[in-house]
Amino acid sequence: MIQKPATSSIQVIDRVASLLDALARYSDPVSLKVLSAETELHPSTAFRILNALAEHAFVERTAQGQYTLGMKLLHFGSRVHGKVDLLREARPIME
Repeated sequence: MIQKPATSSIQVIDRVASLLDALARYSDPVSLKVLSAETELHPSTAFRILNALAEHAFVERTAQGQYTLGMKLLHFGSRVHGKVDLLREARPIME
């Protein structure tokens, strides 16, 4: 069983984070059935959230109806990457 992350006071944010975390564990597209099982969300709830995420390009839906992380996340990641001080981040691990 997958350990549940800390919860916030906004349920939909927790659900979105759970779905994105589940998608990030796979390199290939994932079915709604797998995502629903991993996140313990009802399939209709997972579908509605994934559909909204797809409308905003956070998630992509394949022609076969499977899901993968969207390109917008890559854009966000590249913005963060440019601001990270790698030495500062690595120092605690190296000590």
